[in-house]
Amino acid sequence: MSKHVLVVDDQISMRETLTDMLEILGYSSAAAGNGEEALVLLEHESFDLVIADLNMPRMDGIALLGRIKETRPDLPVVIITGYRTVHTEKKILQKGADGFIPKPCTLKRVKEIVAAALRNEIAAPSPE
Repeated sequence: MSKHVLVVDDQISMRETLTDMLEILGYSSAAAGNGEEALVLLEHESFDLVIADLNMPRMDGIALLGRIKETRPDLPVVIITGYRTVHTEKKILQKGADGFIPKPCTLKRVKEIVAAALRNEIAAPSPE
């Protein structure tokens, strides 16, 4: 059975891109447009991984990460963002994220980061 991944991003195009990439990689996925929608889905479905955008309205990726880790500390969460800096990446990992994917994301990076997070390894992107 394939792993089930929740994609959380306020941009429809990014949600579609990530869910398409995950399908190519053999994962099943569901999508939410913000952190609040994601929390509802997490109450009703079982997921093996969450990929969440850092900057979203209402509830950003860091706040969502905190809420998930309160209730499901073993659920891996990977943060994706177009605002990549060493400080941002360090902050995300310090807050308990299991990985970090910079935008624009490539299939190769998504494959590496998702696989590492599902193995419970801290997953930082390789330089390209």
